[in-house]
Amino acid sequence: MNLLGYLQKVGRALMVPVATLPAAAILMGVGYWIDPVGWGGDNALAAFFIQSGSAIIDNMGVLFAVGVAYGMSKDKDGAAALAGFVGFLVLTTLCSPAAVAMIQKIPADQVPAAFGK
Repeated sequence: MNLLGYLQKVGRALMVPVATLPAAAILMGVGYWIDPVGWGGDNALAAFFIQSGSAIIDNMGVLFAVGVAYGMSKDKDGAAALAGFVGFLVLTTLCSPAAVAMIQKIPADQVPAAFGK
């Protein structure tokens, strides 16, 4: 596979998780339209819409891991998506502040703040 073909495959794989963003935007937009000042605190329906859209945004890392792994697989196999999810879990666990502190043998409050996210 040439470089251009590979880049096209990567682009198609990235389209899978990006396709969920409009749904999140619509859900959150409707929620903020219903309750523009309370951020869902003054209206249960607005809170429902805002939290639904926020669930997509908050888990965007997982969606990218699963979507790109699925999109890059040759036969669109679900095992690739599971492998992407497992890889995401391993990476985020190893980069957590507690794990970094244990691996580097330093106190948790000395771990750089970048590992907190």
